[in-house]
Amino acid sequence: YHGIDRVVYVNAHGGNVEHLREVGRGLRDDGIAYAIEWMWDESIPDLVDDLFATNGPHGGPKETALIQHLHPELVHEDRLAEARDGGLLEWEGARTHGARTFYDAIDNTDNGVLGDQTDATAEKGKRLFEAASDQLAKLCEWLDDQAFEDLLPEDHVQWRSVDLVD
Repeated sequence: YHGIDRVVYVNAHGGNVEHLREVGRGLRDDGIAYAIEWMWDESIPDLVDDLFATNGPHGGPKETALIQHLHPELVHEDRLAEARDGGLLEWEGARTHGARTFYDAIDNTDNGVLGDQTDATAEKGKRLFEAASDQLAKLCEWLDDQAFEDLLPEDHVQWRSVDLVD
């Protein structure tokens, strides 16, 4: 009743993705709103790869760098090597025959950290923040340009029995 028919969930936690997408799909399927999940680091994957030799999806250098830029007082610079050494630098072995065999970062490491935080800097965090913010603005502009009807799902195929034999 407020007239809002488009929502972007600005997300920074991988554990929220499937839940936000589920809620968004329900709103879209019901014709109420087009609600999509946006993950800051997924909007700039090439920059993330260029900035960090050993990135990590949880507590890694990209997250550390971003916090160093936004709230440096929250980062204990003297504990970055300890976080790296207590975590995992490589976690590709956490897949078995193509399946992700863990549910949470803590399943792989005592401290839940993946990647090398010692590679993080506030300057890199600033680059990440500015690039991701630019992508979010572009997403919002794109979304604003779309006709609401075009954002709604197409009717699904109605299955019916067809006699294929004469």
